[in-house]
Amino acid sequence: MKPMIADKSTPGIHRHARMGIALRIALMSWLVALITLLIFVLVIIPQQKKMFFRNLESKANSVAVSLHEVAAGAAINEDFASVVSAAQTLLAGDPDLDFLIVMKNDRFALAIEQNGWRIEPDADDYWVPDERKSVSTIAMVPLFNYRVFHYAQPFDYSGIEWGWIHVGLSLKGYNQNVISLYRNTILLALGCAVLSLLVSLVYARKLVQPILRLRQLVKKIAGGDLSVRADVNRNDELGNLAESVNIMTESLLRRDHILGSVRFAAQKFMQTSQWEETIGAVLGKIGQSANASRAYIFENHLNNSGQLSSSRRHEWVVQGVRQQLPIHNLQNFSYSEAGFDHWVHILGNNEIISGPVSKMGAAEKLVLDPQGICSLIMIPVFVEDAWWGFLGLDDCVEDREWTEPEKDSLRAGADMLGTTIVRQRTQEELLESKAKLEQRVQERTQELEEQVAAKEQALTELATAQSSLLEISRAAGMAEVATGVLHNVGNVLNSVNVSCTLIMDQLRETRVSNLAKVVDLIAKSGDGLGRFLTEDPRGRQIPAYLTALAGALKEENQLMFRESEVLHDQIEHIKEIVTMQQIYGRVSGVLETIAPEQLMEDALKLSAGSLARHEITVQRQYQVVPSITVEKHKVLQIILNLINNAKNALTDSDGTKKTIMLLIFSSDHNRLNMQVSDNGRGILPENLTRIFQHGFTTSKFGHGFGLHSGALVAKELGGDLSVHSEGSGYGATFTLEFPIPPGDRP
Repeated sequence: MKPMIADKSTPGIHRHARMGIALRIALMSWLVALITLLIFVLVIIPQQKKMFFRNLESKANSVAVSLHEVAAGAAINEDFASVVSAAQTLLAGDPDLDFLIVMKNDRFALAIEQNGWRIEPDADDYWVPDERKSVSTIAMVPLFNYRVFHYAQPFDYSGIEWGWIHVGLSLKGYNQNVISLYRNTILLALGCAVLSLLVSLVYARKLVQPILRLRQLVKKIAGGDLSVRADVNRNDELGNLAESVNIMTESLLRRDHILGSVRFAAQKFMQTSQWEETIGAVLGKIGQSANASRAYIFENHLNNSGQLSSSRRHEWVVQGVRQQLPIHNLQNFSYSEAGFDHWVHILGNNEIISGPVSKMGAAEKLVLDPQGICSLIMIPVFVEDAWWGFLGLDDCVEDREWTEPEKDSLRAGADMLGTTIVRQRTQEELLESKAKLEQRVQERTQELEEQVAAKEQALTELATAQSSLLEISRAAGMAEVATGVLHNVGNVLNSVNVSCTLIMDQLRETRVSNLAKVVDLIAKSGDGLGRFLTEDPRGRQIPAYLTALAGALKEENQLMFRESEVLHDQIEHIKEIVTMQQIYGRVSGVLETIAPEQLMEDALKLSAGSLARHEITVQRQYQVVPSITVEKHKVLQIILNLINNAKNALTDSDGTKKTIMLLIFSSDHNRLNMQVSDNGRGILPENLTRIFQHGFTTSKFGHGFGLHSGALVAKELGGDLSVHSEGSGYGATFTLEFPIPPGDRP
């Protein structure tokens, strides 16, 4: 248990920590005295007041009896003057007598006071008690309206219940007596309280003085001075406490000696590789520190019958004690044959056996008494969680009870021995393992050298294969681009061929040759051109013919001009396709800033012919995203491969409406997503984790490194290429995600 430390947060503990035991005992004794005194005061004051009240009652009764004897006859005869005279005589003789009232049952009353008398024909109900017996009280009475001691006595004469006699006594003397009682009692109580406090302090100091001396002694012991001892000169509890302190000190001193021997054992065990070489010195140190007669080590083993036995391996004895190691009975000692099966259970559970031999069983006494052992202690030694044996100490002088500190210290020594045995075994096993390992190392060295050479050759071949794979992957990507370019150029060339055919057909059917015939006729007419045009039938047709010919030639010219424009546009289209291929065919590593939608559209242009041929509809959903700075040809290669895979998935599916959805969006401000989705054949769940592996493909025309290469390029760009599909027949969605450079972020 940790000591309780008082602080400001625990005021009650702090107050008790400052208040000494002597003061607490004194205060407790004083409190008991005060409580006793208070009980006495609470009992005596009411008794005294009751006695004062009875004195007044006795006096009032005497007055009432005197008045009854003097005025009884006069009252019966209604000689009220005699009654008044007798009453006044009594009042004059006692100044503490305030009034006398003689009242008939019909409430007619004579009220006589010190200074006069009067007649009350109809007195108040107060003056007629409910019961006809003497009544006394201290109260405020009617007629007089002041506080008095009132005594009422029935007035009977010759068996006739005539009325009542009321006596009023002054409370002056009573009050003085009560005040004097309170004053004297308080003074007495204060005196007793002071006296009891002084007596309590003196007694507590005398009572606590031995405890304080023991406290100082314990402080010295706690400070490490185990040489001090308490004086045992009392036969009470304090004497027992002092004796217990001395026993505790002896136990602590012996524990320190034992711990010192344990430290000595640890040093010895650490300095040697064979614990058997130093165990003799260690046992001697432990035995001397524990003030034992003999110290020894027993080791467990199985005898020839397979029974658990034990043999004494090492021993130390003090001078004058006979050694037991040569005794044959202590070698191959069978626990079961000696009736020590309970020792096996106790020691096997890592518990200590200790105590005087006189308190042990008959089996133990039979073995231990001949050895002269009065008391012993046996501490089990465990090696790798197995009971190895035990460390034992004998006391051949006295019936000794081994204390808990001694047991704990000796257990530390036994544990140290077990640890040392484990360490020695481990060292021996390590040395053996080292020798075997060196031999195996020598045997494996040549094999490893051969394996290293083979591994280096394999790594060289692998590097060559990886380089070839990258070249093949790039060539495959470029082939995809070239195929799209050639297909698009072929489509444009079809239009160019049509335009050229139309122009050639028009040139073959032109009427320009007829114009040459007209010119020849005009040339042949010579100087007679006018006569030829007016008189010759052929000449008269020439103006009309030229007019018709001009219109026809104009139409031919317009047709040929339109076809020439179409031909020019087709040639420009071819130029654009070739230029775009040249742009994306540049050397890698060049960063360019481009809009993501342009990248998507460029990839779509290179695949437009193939998509149109397979009647695939393309839908677009482009969010407004910032331009990015990337290696365009790498991103284009990935997108072209995704569009081509989507086309193949749609071609292999049975769906009537084939659709590719192209999406561009930003998942957050720092990531850009370019997505290609189709409603084709989909991907089986078991293939989703293998789709990006090298050589894996589900298409009979695939080579298995397009998506693998695309994933590698995406990681090279700092991004990621992922796929999602609900399964077969539900299409697939590939997402290319890569970071937006800080300079391109909005």
